[in-house]
Formats: sequence, structure tokens, C-alpha cells
Amino acid sequence: MISWVVLADSYVDLKLDSLRQKLDEIYPGEFLPPRLQGNFVVPGPEPGQFLIQCHVPGAAGAFMLNSIRGPYTDVSDFAAAIADRSLRREAERQRCWLSVDLVHRHSTDEDAYRFIGQMLAELAPADAAFLVHPGRRATIVFDDNIRRQLKNGEPILAAPVTMLSPEPPRR
Repeated sequence: MISWVVLADSYVDLKLDSLRQKLDEIYPGEFLPPRLQGNFVVPGPEPGQFLIQCHVPGAAGAFMLNSIRGPYTDVSDFAAAIADRSLRREAERQRCWLSVDLVHRHSTDEDAYRFIGQMLAELAPADAAFLVHPGRRATIVFDDNIRRQLKNGEPILAAPVTMLSPEPPRR
């Protein structure tokens, strides 16, 4: 699964026009004016969901962006893999989440993660607390360094960050 999830207390209220504007700020001239071919964004099946088609070299793919008012624990057991109990409780207390998921590969995993990271760096609210990799069940404290790495397209799990790894098995 190629995806990142940001956990926060603040809801990111996205509208189609403002999302197109954000995309065009990241990739100038690629998403405005609105179009339905090439690079585009359209509303998804549920409120807070958007389908984004990106053919920008180095960030290509089709993606689903989700901005959800509600705890991520409603849809994932990610917190069970956080060893530190106080950090687990803090992650479970986050009231909203924002994710970008690859739904169709056009290029490489690196390109997909680059797009996902740049989107989340731009859209994550100021109170973003955690970054979750659902496929690896890894949770990272979201800070200014992580936001910078996402924005620059740097690999996150390869960097020396505070990993909240699973507890060792009990015997």
C-alpha cells in the first residue's frame, strides 16, 4: 500500500477550487485552469474525498485524497503497533485525519511517495501530530523536520526519526 496518513486535532476543510489552487501552487500551470484530461482533480464518492490524476514527471499517479472529521482508529488498528503507551494514547486522541493513497500507478513508488509527501506537507494542519504509514504499521511523530522532508520528496522511513515500533511479543 502506497499511502501516508496525517493525524491531527484540526479538520482540513477542502473544497474543489481551493484544492486545485493548492495543487497548482505545488505544480505551477499543471492543475489550473481546471480540466478533465491530463492533470486534474475531481470530487470523490464521499464528502472530503478527491480523486487526483497527476502526470507531472517525478510525481505521477492517480491518488485519492481523504480529509476526514473523525478518529483514524475508526478505520484502522494502527495504534496497536505503537509501543509507547503515552504516545499511543496521544495518537488515539487525534480527532481528524488526512490521507493520500495511490490508487493507480503510472510510474515508480518513489514518484508516488513524492506526490503524497508534497501534498501532505502543504495540506497538513499546524497541529498535525503523527504521520502513519498504514502498510508498514509505522507511526512517526509529525514535526517541522518531517514536514520539510515530505515537501522535499525525501524518503521518510530511511531518515533517523522517532519510530513508534510494535511491542515485542509476550511469552
